Amino acid sequence: MILKKHVCLLTAALAIQIGSLQAQQNPVKLDLNAFEGNKGSWSEVGKVWADPTVPNELQSEAGSGVLANLPAKKKPGADIISKEKFGDVDLSLEFMVAPGSNSGVYLQGNYEIQILDSWASTTTKPGDNGGIYQRWDDSKPEGQKGYQGYAPRQNASKAPGVWQKLEVSFQAAKFDASGTKTENARFLSVRLNGVTIHENLEVFGPTRGAMSGKDVAEGPLRIQGDHGAVAFRNIEIIPFDAKAPTIANVSYETFQGSFNSLEDLVGKTSTAKGTAASLSEVPASVSDVNLTKYSADLNVAEAGEYQLTLQVPGGLSGLAVGNETITGLSNRGVRVRKQLNAGDNPIQIVASKNRNWSVDRFYLSISGPGLRETALLVSEAGAYQDTDPIYVNAEETPVLRSFRDIPDYKRLSHVVSVASKAKVNYAYDMESGTLIQVWRGEFLNATPMWNSRGNGVSVPRGALVNLGKPAANAVGSDFSASEGFRTKGYQLKNGSEDMVFSYLLADKAVQDEIKVLESGKGLSRTVSGIGNGYYKVADGSEIQKVNKGYYLLPETGVYLQYDEAAYGAPVTQTIDGAAGIFLPAKGNIVYNLLF
Repeated sequence: MILKKHVCLLTAALAIQIGSLQAQQNPVKLDLNAFEGNKGSWSEVGKVWADPTVPNELQSEAGSGVLANLPAKKKPGADIISKEKFGDVDLSLEFMVAPGSNSGVYLQGNYEIQILDSWASTTTKPGDNGGIYQRWDDSKPEGQKGYQGYAPRQNASKAPGVWQKLEVSFQAAKFDASGTKTENARFLSVRLNGVTIHENLEVFGPTRGAMSGKDVAEGPLRIQGDHGAVAFRNIEIIPFDAKAPTIANVSYETFQGSFNSLEDLVGKTSTAKGTAASLSEVPASVSDVNLTKYSADLNVAEAGEYQLTLQVPGGLSGLAVGNETITGLSNRGVRVRKQLNAGDNPIQIVASKNRNWSVDRFYLSISGPGLRETALLVSEAGAYQDTDPIYVNAEETPVLRSFRDIPDYKRLSHVVSVASKAKVNYAYDMESGTLIQVWRGEFLNATPMWNSRGNGVSVPRGALVNLGKPAANAVGSDFSASEGFRTKGYQLKNGSEDMVFSYLLADKAVQDEIKVLESGKGLSRTVSGIGNGYYKVADGSEIQKVNKGYYLLPETGVYLQYDEAAYGAPVTQTIDGAAGIFLPAKGNIVYNLLF
């Protein structure tokens, strides 16, 4: 198997073009019974929540499905440790921290990913939420004891009391037959709330507080419980312990020229043919443009369903497994799911380099039972590079108009995105007067918008919250929709970060002012001139009151804060099949969104 330095870029590009590269795996689901070490602070409950103004406290109600650590004087917090040990894994879980609380997830009991209430932080350190905690050496001078910790790329955290998602691909340290370490452990990727915060990160030894002072091939999942109230749910581990597949007995045949279909080969004579022990030993092509047909034996250690992915960058590809034959060529890559037998399985490959700028050779990968997506061959000749991302500098361009894609809805063509120094950002649909998205972290990826011909779309880079689909949000007291929306533009207020959007609604002049809270915990919004009735603030059908003036909207994961004595309690209402959260309006409405 040949692995080159550009494999990560190539893999990322393929994932975009042809979708998931992983065959279906069977995750190990961990409940409280899967752990040991509980001293009484951990219990299984049905629901947890927090008041964001009360430090280190989670509330709960009876039920199942949530592992809650609720320390008390007679029930001190303690770490829990899985009974099963793991090597290479994909880990997925959701967690909730109490305000000001602290926890951690240790892969193999040794390598800690920090879990912390990092709400509203604009900088990141190894000890922040999602950071890879430092290693530690007490023999070093003060201020130097901690070393080799890794801060997340950005703060992708959500508010305390809101469920957050952690996804980790981890590769354990490797050892030879004598037990000598041959390769350090590595975090292949860490995603927090949908944002990649670490990638291909090598760790040179256990982090501070590790169970073992040395690297191990297998170890348990350990969850820290002695630093405060925290909860977990949906803990799933996919172990990757299968032997790597191999390819042997390769036959090849190369045809000179540009071929766009198999029919083009009729009557053509190959310019080269032969056999090789492996794909990497097949000679380089004999011309600038060519098509090569391969047949080989793919050997897998375990029978099961596998997924093979083939890509010829800039060219055409064909793939068949078992007794099937290749019937056509694709310019978007080929993905095949197939039940394979243990041992040798015949495969056929076609790689057509039909343009001078196409990359010679191809990329072939496989995934399956206990097998992470693994390259069987990576293109050697002609570097195939993914496009360098085009990021918007929020200091230079804090306001940007663009298209925007949102889930389950048509592409929006008149969206204004606004950044802030507090890294609290939002997107506003000008065609409906709707605050559609908020996110914390970095501003925008404009690669789809500006690369090559571009499609006009910008993509938020941080932990994104979709508040709802565009709608005329001001409705009557009977929830009848207002008509006659017409935008009148927007402007920065007094040169600050405050933005005022103006529009006409049923011939009434509406001012919609949005500004970032001084605390950096969210946005303040004042909508004036809307008349009496109700105003929609987000999609959803569930409202949970956590304190006077504080409501959690669980479906979006944001807090709603406002003067309920002046306006009344929020309500849910379904209009045209869409459920929404509405606030009573009295000519205007003022509220905060905390996220």
